[in-house]
Amino acid sequence: MDHTLYASLANRASDLVEAGEHQQAIEILEQLVDSDLPDFDKAVMSLNIATVRDRMGDHDAALASYADALAYEGSTDSYFVAQQHAAYLSGLGRYEESISAYQGLIERPDVKAEDREIFAANVVTLRKLAGG
Repeated sequence: MDHTLYASLANRASDLVEAGEHQQAIEILEQLVDSDLPDFDKAVMSLNIATVRDRMGDHDAALASYADALAYEGSTDSYFVAQQHAAYLSGLGRYEESISAYQGLIERPDVKAEDREIFAANVVTLRKLAGG
């Protein structure tokens, strides 16, 4: 996909979200996911869909979009989406699932040492919140 078109569509989706036109924004983001973008960009667009669905109050649909985003990110060396997913689970009060997601990040050999420390601290905090 041409970079100019990509940027234009992404900006349009952002404008639609700000205008409260969530479904239209999702449709544009889905077009981007279905395009020939690299997997990391598809992961980010799926993450954006998750964010919009969360704004709409549909946590189950948001989690499904996170799953899509994680699948695309899985073919890259990034862990940005995985980190966002773990934080999202925590925000929903799904502490055990969040702990598991952070543990998965901690065990990845490609995670930076400073990120690993942050994830480990998050696990400690989440365990306290979970009552254990």
